[in-house]
Amino acid sequence: MHLVYGTRYYKKKKYTSYSIAESYREGKKVRKRKLFPLGKLSETEVEQIKLILKVVKGKEHILSSIENIIPLKSFSYLEVAVANQLWEDWQIDQAFDSCKITNSPVSTPLIARVLTINRCLKPTSCYSIEDWVKATTLPQMLDFDPETFNDDKLYYELDKIEANKEFLENFLFTKTYQLNRESYNYINYDLTTSYFIGIKCSLSQLGKSKDNQPHRKQVILAIMVNEDGYPFKWDVLPGNTAEVTTLEDKVKACKDRFHLKGVSLVFDRGVVSENNLQLVDEDKEKTLKYLCTLDKNQIPKVEGVNLQLFKDLTIKNIKEEIESLPGFTRYDELLYYQDLGEVKDKRYILGINPTLFIEGRSNREEKIKFFTQFIHQFNQGLQKAKRERSKEVIKNSIKKELARLKITRFFEKPRFSKINLTRVLSNGSTKRIPGYKVSIKKKEEKIKEASLLDGVCCFVTNHTEEKDNQFLFPPEKVIYGYRNKRKIEDAFKHLKSFLKIRPFHVNLDEHVRAVYTVCVLAYFLNLNLARMRSKYEGTDFLNSKKLYRPFKNSRLIRFKDKKFGWIREEIINPGPDDLKILQQLGFSHLLDRRKFQRSTMKN
Repeated sequence: MHLVYGTRYYKKKKYTSYSIAESYREGKKVRKRKLFPLGKLSETEVEQIKLILKVVKGKEHILSSIENIIPLKSFSYLEVAVANQLWEDWQIDQAFDSCKITNSPVSTPLIARVLTINRCLKPTSCYSIEDWVKATTLPQMLDFDPETFNDDKLYYELDKIEANKEFLENFLFTKTYQLNRESYNYINYDLTTSYFIGIKCSLSQLGKSKDNQPHRKQVILAIMVNEDGYPFKWDVLPGNTAEVTTLEDKVKACKDRFHLKGVSLVFDRGVVSENNLQLVDEDKEKTLKYLCTLDKNQIPKVEGVNLQLFKDLTIKNIKEEIESLPGFTRYDELLYYQDLGEVKDKRYILGINPTLFIEGRSNREEKIKFFTQFIHQFNQGLQKAKRERSKEVIKNSIKKELARLKITRFFEKPRFSKINLTRVLSNGSTKRIPGYKVSIKKKEEKIKEASLLDGVCCFVTNHTEEKDNQFLFPPEKVIYGYRNKRKIEDAFKHLKSFLKIRPFHVNLDEHVRAVYTVCVLAYFLNLNLARMRSKYEGTDFLNSKKLYRPFKNSRLIRFKDKKFGWIREEIINPGPDDLKILQQLGFSHLLDRRKFQRSTMKN
């Protein structure tokens, strides 16, 4: 079929009428017959009908030509669709208590979902979240007006999110426990810090910073994760809270709220105290166990520890001699261990890491050598002094350098010898200036004591049950459990480096806690995606900018036909390799064009 026209004149004026016709063959001749008379048409109508006929013939898929297409806007699509699908798969909306949420088209669960997706993909402050939302397809996916994401609404909902924290913890625990009960054989607990910039918050206090920001006020972030790395309990604590005081409510939650039995709590040496170990071990049923390590200064006090076994080890011979250490067994190339058995209801396992031995020994020797050179150069400077130098100023300079190198305990107090300096004045006369020469003696015994602990660690646990004179919980499982603590280190690395939790930009306690909750939820989803990708690709993308990269280029493009006025939206498909990843994850349905294709004709 094709468009034909005929002309006629009336009162010297030309008239054109159109019809749809088709060609047919009659014998050897090709003839034409009119099918539908259309009458008079405008130029636009002529072009539109021509395009329609092309579509009927299968020559084009849309009623336009490429030169008429104008791109209007590009929206982030597939990456937000993937993060949203992860939220849907875990059914996190169900975690919120109906009595503690805003029941409206823009509800608390929806706000929490959008804030979490934002943290997963492009962490943004509350001031900028509205602009980010407008640049994504989330308003279409979740059917909400992005204009509602103003500051007042977000701050109001942060209060609601904080009110639902315990419900979220319980929900994530239940989900992950049902998914894999074995993942709760070990529970990792640790703390880190995050600082503030230019704001006031009652939670923020000066304390021991883990962000190398000792001059800033901070908060302490606590988290518990299972063996798979999934978080299920988290807290924000004042920045001056002592780590050792933070364990009690975590133990109580494990026992009373989560009803965990036969699991091992794994925590770092900063949490270790006699009271905390007793706290875990106090119930008669011994429902909870613990695995931790001791501080270096605690190791020599443990009964049965013989550090003299290491006195002949050197950087040069460690890799050979460690194989023949009496009583030690190889765990892997990074650890050799000796089970010291049970001592006063606790069990100790001594370990030595040859790599850490070399690093520790080399580091100390380099620092001592550097400080020796510092004293030499310092004395040279004193000999060139043009005026008398204060002894106290000299002492403070040396003290500061020792503290910076963290080797104060290896040196005695500095000694000062008086020297006379002669200086020639501008008029040619000479002047005597009293000066000093500094000497400082190493504490050789302290250095030897520290050397005996190079690369040494000591695990402590209450897994003391025996059968046939053998521990039911072998030392290999103790070491494995503590080694698995890196899962919580991954969590903190992700929270700080990828979810951008530091510094905080909100100033109310509830808002600080809610922001941390959002970050934990984002980490939960990202960990899930990383585990899914690792299953098929064999690579851990958790703490990598590549986690969402296969989905970034698949965007929703809105374009307009400048001639006919219609507006259309299309999803740009990912490339073959990225499409394969999407298929492996089971997310191919997210490319269903019917979800977002819309066409509107301009009247």
